[in-house]
Amino acid sequence: MKLYDSKLSPYANRVRLQLYLKGIDAQLIDVPQGGSHTADYAKMNPLEKIPTLDDGGFYVPESGVIGEYIEDTRPTPSLRPADAKERVRMRVMFNIADQYILNPLFELFEQIDPKVRNAKVVDEQLTELAKGLKGLEHFVSPGKYAMGANASLADCALVPSLFFVVGIGPMLGQPDLLAATPKVKAYWGAVQADPSVMKVIAEMQAALVAYMSQPR
Repeated sequence: MKLYDSKLSPYANRVRLQLYLKGIDAQLIDVPQGGSHTADYAKMNPLEKIPTLDDGGFYVPESGVIGEYIEDTRPTPSLRPADAKERVRMRVMFNIADQYILNPLFELFEQIDPKVRNAKVVDEQLTELAKGLKGLEHFVSPGKYAMGANASLADCALVPSLFFVVGIGPMLGQPDLLAATPKVKAYWGAVQADPSVMKVIAEMQAALVAYMSQPR
C-alpha cells in the first residue's frame, strides 16, 4: 500500500493518522508542490488532488473515501463504532471538520499577511469558523478521543483541522480560538497524549516551519 502524501495537507494528514492508529505499514510518497498536476499523477487521480491511495494498483482518491476503504479492507482495529447511531455522530464530526472548520480556515490563510489583509473577510470567516467549532462542541465527547474512550475516523479528521485552528489564531490576533468551546479545547489537549496523534502533529509542525521559512 502506498499513500501519495503531503505533510501540509489536512486531507493527507487524516489518512496518515489513520494508518498510524491502525498500525498499517504503508509507503509514504511525498508529492512536491504542483506535483499532483503532472500527467503521471493525473493517471492515478484525474482530480489531481492529494492524497491518493495505491493499493496494489487500485487507486483511491478523496480522503474520506480512502478512510472508508481502509476500514473496509483492513477492519482491525476498527476506527468506526459498532453502534449505528454512534457511527452517525462520528461522521457528523468528520463532516464538521471537513466543511465547517477547514473551509473558513482556507479563506483565513489567504489573510495571514497583514499588508494585504481584508478585515471584512477575516471577520466573516472567523464567524463561520466559530459556528463550526460550536457545532463540534455539541457532538464531541469528554475523554481522550472525540468519541470518548476509543479513537475513530472523527479524530483523523479533527486533529489536522484543529492543528491549523490553533496555529492560525495568533497570526490573526486571536490567541485562543478554542476559548469559547471548552469541550473542544479539552479534547484538543487530551488527544495529543496518543502517540500516533503526536507523531502526525510533529510531522505537520516540521512541514509548516519549513514552508514558512521559504522566501516569499
